Amino acid sequence: MALEEQQKAGWKQRFGVYGDVPTRFLMRGLESAPWFVEPVLLAMWTAIIFVIAGEQRRAVFGNLRALFPGWSRLRVSFGAYRVFWNFAATYVDALRCETKTGDVDWVIEGLDSFEKLSSSGKGCLILTAHMGNYDMAAPLFSSRFGRTVYAVRAPERDPELQRIREAELREKERQNPQFRSLYNMDDGMLGVELARLLGEGKVVAVQGDRVIFEVSAMEVDVGDGLMMKLPRGPLVLARISKAEVFPLFILRDGWRRYRVQVFSPLELPPRKRGPGEDPAVKVWAEAILKVVRPHWPQWSVFEPVFRREKGGTQ
Repeated sequence: MALEEQQKAGWKQRFGVYGDVPTRFLMRGLESAPWFVEPVLLAMWTAIIFVIAGEQRRAVFGNLRALFPGWSRLRVSFGAYRVFWNFAATYVDALRCETKTGDVDWVIEGLDSFEKLSSSGKGCLILTAHMGNYDMAAPLFSSRFGRTVYAVRAPERDPELQRIREAELREKERQNPQFRSLYNMDDGMLGVELARLLGEGKVVAVQGDRVIFEVSAMEVDVGDGLMMKLPRGPLVLARISKAEVFPLFILRDGWRRYRVQVFSPLELPPRKRGPGEDPAVKVWAEAILKVVRPHWPQWSVFEPVFRREKGGTQ
C-alpha cells in the first residue's frame, strides 16, 4: 500500500508545477506548433498554471502588495498574472532555442562595464536576478564574452526534470566551450569550489535574489518600512574571495528580443564585526530594486521576498 501511495505521489509530482511532464509536453508541441499560435497557447498555458500554482501565486501577490502598497487588489491580481505570463514567455523562448524551432536576438547595455568585466584578469563575480532566462542567456553571453563563465544554478525539484536539464546543459557546454554550469547541492562544498575558481581568476555567475531550499537568508530594510529577504551566500562569497562584483540583469524587450544590462562593480562597504546587518546586503538589495521596480513583471521570483512593517509607506 505504501509503495502504491509513493507511486501516486511520484506521478502527481511529475504532472505538477515543478514536474517534467509539462516541459516534455511543451517541447514536443513546439516542434510542430507554428509561431503564430504561440500567443493563444501562451495565454491558455499561463492561465492554467496561474490557477494550479496557488502557493507561488500567493507569494507573487504578497511581493507586489508590499512593493506597491498603493495598488488595488484587482491591480495586484492582474500584476501577478503578468509575472506568470512573462515567465511563460521567456520559458517558451528558451524551449524554442532548445528545440531549434526559433532564435532570439540579444543586445548588451553597459558596454563599458562589459569591457571591464571581459578584460579583467582577476576573478569576477556576476550577481544576477531571476529575470529573462538564465539558462538561455548564460551560454550566449559567454560565447561573446571571451572568458569562461561558471554559472551556478539550483537543482530541479523533480528527478525526471533534473535529467532533462542535465542533458540540455551538457549540450550547451559542448556547443559553448566557455560556458560551464555548477549545481548548488546539499553537500555544502560549492562555496569552497567557487572561492577557488575566483582565486584562480575565473568568472562566476550567481543568482542572488531567491531564498529556496535550506539557503541561509538575511533581511534588510530598503526604506519606508519595506523589508527584503535575500540569500546570504553570494555576498559571503564576495567577501571571502575579494572579487569584483558586477550586477547583471536580463530583460525581455519583446517577442524573442532580450537585453543584457551590465552595471559597474558594486562598492561593498567593509564588513562590521559582531551581530547586526551587513551593510553590503543593502547595496545589493538597492541594485536589484533599481531594476525590479520599473520592470516588476519580469522578476520571476515565486517565493516571499518583501514584507512591510506596520506604518511603512511606499
